[in-house]
Amino acid sequence: MLAPTTLAILFPFLLLTHVLIAYFRNPLRKIPAAHPLAHFTSLWIHSVRWRAIENATLKAAHGRLGPIVCLGPNEISVNCVKGGIREVYAGGFEKKSCANGGFNWYAFFSNYGG
Repeated sequence: MLAPTTLAILFPFLLLTHVLIAYFRNPLRKIPAAHPLAHFTSLWIHSVRWRAIENATLKAAHGRLGPIVCLGPNEISVNCVKGGIREVYAGGFEKKSCANGGFNWYAFFSNYGG
């Protein structure tokens, strides 16, 4: 059993080690951060959303940092169509028609009369 003073010294060290390992393993760390803490926590963007100033904050961040900005460890903001939104939402994959042997997504709902 560890003494309380040993735990008090060990806990901050383990917490710091965990945060640094999570930071270096995160592929989003290469994206410029809108806030100095954005790569480590999402608390700052949650406070911005709670204060209802998200649009102005994101506009200012994109103006300073460019079209892609990191908002949290698992969240980014994309503000461009070519090279951004199109790749994120379209996936960059060619769509096959069901006549050529592709998957017909809309046939998935045929049992509901759609």
